[in-house]
Amino acid sequence: MSKGEETYQKILDVSIYFFAKDGIHKTSFSKIADALKMTKPSLYYYVKSKEELVHKVFDYIFDDYSFDAYFEKEKLTQTTIEAYLIGGGHQFIEEIEEQNIILNLLNEFTLYAKRMEEKDETYMEKIKQSHQSFITGFAQILQQAEEFDLIKEEHIILRAQTMALMLDNIQSYHTLGLGMDSKELWSFTVRQVFV
Repeated sequence: MSKGEETYQKILDVSIYFFAKDGIHKTSFSKIADALKMTKPSLYYYVKSKEELVHKVFDYIFDDYSFDAYFEKEKLTQTTIEAYLIGGGHQFIEEIEEQNIILNLLNEFTLYAKRMEEKDETYMEKIKQSHQSFITGFAQILQQAEEFDLIKEEHIILRAQTMALMLDNIQSYHTLGLGMDSKELWSFTVRQVFV
């Protein structure tokens, strides 16, 4: 990684921290530049405006927030499909438990996207695509389960939506600090899909 790439990554990291901690609207270029021990003109060399920085951080976060990031494609068999779903959910849960700042940032970006919806629909569209990727991914896996005669074809989409909602709610409950055994809850949800 070149020095310029390192600096750009540091800009993203510091911006993520302040956007999650203080909010997008309360984070200034000056605050980011001060934290990086650089001048504002130096910061402008890497990003032309705060709006551009917000967009770059948004893309950086949401490019990795998808079904495929947690549920890696692998050849599934009749005996591995349930464990695959449980394992991917556990990986998702471990990541959100380790990175509260990312949870705060996801919430901040959701609010920001809603506020910006009339001016720029791309933020809300990307969030919707991200959530849809989980529903689509679960539906594809459940279709494979149906092919293995592990579940009936009926209600595959409803089951996929339920699984996506459960992960989203686990994330929300974690943000609120409500104690629960998230992994056991996810495992229970997956097992119920196969009943």
